[in-house]
Amino acid sequence: MLVAMGGYTTTLAQINFVKGSSMSQVLAEAQKNKKIIFIDVYATWCGPCKWMDEHTFLDKKVAEVYNKRFINFKVDGDTAEGGVVRNLYKVGAYPTYLFVTPDGKALHRIEGIMMPETFIDEANFVLKKADEH
Repeated sequence: MLVAMGGYTTTLAQINFVKGSSMSQVLAEAQKNKKIIFIDVYATWCGPCKWMDEHTFLDKKVAEVYNKRFINFKVDGDTAEGGVVRNLYKVGAYPTYLFVTPDGKALHRIEGIMMPETFIDEANFVLKKADEH
């Protein structure tokens, strides 16, 4: 499917988020696969969160990068599991995006709406930062 967005046309794909998992399950999966975790902390009532779901997370290039390089975890900050993540990583705004090592250390955090190109740049920044450790 093609969709016009911000003056250009993009092919839709989607970031594949781990569903029905807890933070501890995602950490175990990351350790097993030696991958960084990308966490989208959102709220159902959050307009910018919905925008990201409908635009950036559906971008084909974003999906390719995030699905290949990260374990993607989406958690509603207003749920019990979301509270665990919010407290652990001091999340105070929605949406907040966290990049976390397999051992649970936060590498990078960003907030708000981002266009696909910027979101890919953030991923590449994190991957480079992780390689330096």
